[in-house]
Amino acid sequence: MDTADTVGIRAPDTVADPPLRITPLVDPAGLRIEGELDYATLPALTRALVSMARGGSLCVDLSGLAFCDVGGLRALVTAADGMRDGQVLTLRSPSPQVRRLLQLTGWHPKAGLRLQDRSAS
Repeated sequence: MDTADTVGIRAPDTVADPPLRITPLVDPAGLRIEGELDYATLPALTRALVSMARGGSLCVDLSGLAFCDVGGLRALVTAADGMRDGQVLTLRSPSPQVRRLLQLTGWHPKAGLRLQDRSAS
């Protein structure tokens, strides 16, 4: 997957706030998140999601995410809630922990949120 800017959308620069790394993606448009997503790293994710929010549907690749707390998951679900009609935020390769958090919080049936296994890409 490319990590260059898309036409008309300024992709965020790669953010490496250890222990979190956020890299913009082009095809599909979105972000790759690696490391740990928690209270300390949440502001970097929030900035990255806001910078990508105006471009339509997004894919957030979670295959490199080692940990995600409820606050991090809330940021992703909030971004999905903000999607326009017909647009979705796809969480690619969510871990069993992320899937379980979505079920426990009741956030899994959100209209603008889609889960995708890596094999489906």
